[in-house]
Amino acid sequence: MRSSGLLLGLPLLLSSAWAAAMQPLDDIELDAVNGAGVGFFLDGFLYDQDSAMARIEGFKDSSGNPVTIQLEDSYIKGQGSQRGTLDPLANIGTPLHPFRLGVRNASEIPSLPAGTEVLQLATPTWTDPLNDTHHYGLWAYYQGCLYGEAGCTNPDLAVGRLNSNLSALTSRQTALLQRYASVGFLTLKQGIDTDMAQLQTRQQAVDAATAQVQQARSVMEARYAAAPNNNKPPLGQKYDCFIICTNSNIRAYNDAVDDWTAKNEALMNAQIALSQVWQTQRHGYSLSQRSQDYTEFASLCGEPTSQQPTCSGGRIAKMEGDRASLVLVSTSLKDGKTRVPGIDLGFGAEFSVPSTAWSGSASNATRGATTTRADFFSLNIEGFTLHGSYVNLWGNAAGMLGELSMQLYADKLILGACRTCTDANRFVAKNVYLDLNLGHGTLQPLSFSMLSDGELRFRLPGVTWANYQQFYAQVPKSNISIGNLSLSNVNLGAQAIRGLRVDYLDMRTVNLPR
Repeated sequence: MRSSGLLLGLPLLLSSAWAAAMQPLDDIELDAVNGAGVGFFLDGFLYDQDSAMARIEGFKDSSGNPVTIQLEDSYIKGQGSQRGTLDPLANIGTPLHPFRLGVRNASEIPSLPAGTEVLQLATPTWTDPLNDTHHYGLWAYYQGCLYGEAGCTNPDLAVGRLNSNLSALTSRQTALLQRYASVGFLTLKQGIDTDMAQLQTRQQAVDAATAQVQQARSVMEARYAAAPNNNKPPLGQKYDCFIICTNSNIRAYNDAVDDWTAKNEALMNAQIALSQVWQTQRHGYSLSQRSQDYTEFASLCGEPTSQQPTCSGGRIAKMEGDRASLVLVSTSLKDGKTRVPGIDLGFGAEFSVPSTAWSGSASNATRGATTTRADFFSLNIEGFTLHGSYVNLWGNAAGMLGELSMQLYADKLILGACRTCTDANRFVAKNVYLDLNLGHGTLQPLSFSMLSDGELRFRLPGVTWANYQQFYAQVPKSNISIGNLSLSNVNLGAQAIRGLRVDYLDMRTVNLPR
């Protein structure tokens, strides 16, 4: 195993504001420290497993057989290590940009309840666009390709792609404005609301008719069970009694079939009446079309507040804001500026698992010998940073509470299931950006507790009628984006999940039997 020196700085900060740079303190200066916080960084280090042995034991498969995991080629190094084959030293933070551990209060963190103080651990933070994870991660998603690789040297590629998307959205906005120019969006909304009220009334009629059909069927099924089995028809069909049915149970069942049939007909008529509302015409368009158009416009530009609204919100306004971030990044790159190097890390793992041979058909299989099979898995992450992340922790009568924001970026993430294959046979994700937010101090604090059996519980309270408007306006969303994804040399393009929120969470650990 190889490693270089590890320099850990732990200077104390002398004021509530974070110091611009960390300075050595003598005994007299240390005596004046007021406990405002500490800062630290990791400088000039690497870890390389090399030829050392590392093994994980204690796992079992579903049959109780032991599973052994043999780790190999594990490493943590500076960016550019070529998956651990070179030895650039890693740096996490700097004296000017350290990890920070200290006490913060509600006047500094708006999401906290008034009067609350928290212990905050914050990762190194930069304000320039290349090292601000949000700005750079957003730019990298639109860029698609990994900047600096062959064919990916134009930093304006991201701006051009966003402009193309933005142009398509604004064209759609213009088309909707022109469609209802003589009507006005407030008038359009009034007509939709009027028609939707009628739709709701008819939906209630459908719900009532559905309940009547279900009740009539229950009666029919009960009377069908009581009817004689001689020449018994299928459920829903009547006995053929020619002129008159002499058996009272048969008569009761036949009457139930008539009632069930009539109720079904009434339900069908109610459903037809409901569907007709969607075809209600105003301004030359059906309710279905008008409702779809209004919803689309609100998505593009925000909820209209005038007859001829402008885009004050929605997807267009957000994309215009995103464009400003992309221009900042592309301008910095064109000016020759560079990012602070991240770290490379990875490992390979061989799983020794029992494998049983079976022969014969699925319904008459014969169990054969059980041998040990070796499966391989590898993970490599290149250019990993976590700038601008934080965890806030505090306590009250309910226990330990918290909120966290993780800003994670990696140039590449490579997953492999073969030891000697190339990336053409692996899962390769480029420009990976994870903007993960969990918990909100006032509206949805994340709680940590220990149960009576020693297991841990993590909980986010659910949204309520009392706070849902504030919740959806203030609780931060999470976003995941990948600039380019390929699987076994099949290019899947860019992938993104935007606007995630956890409305409710109740999770606990479970102690698996050994």
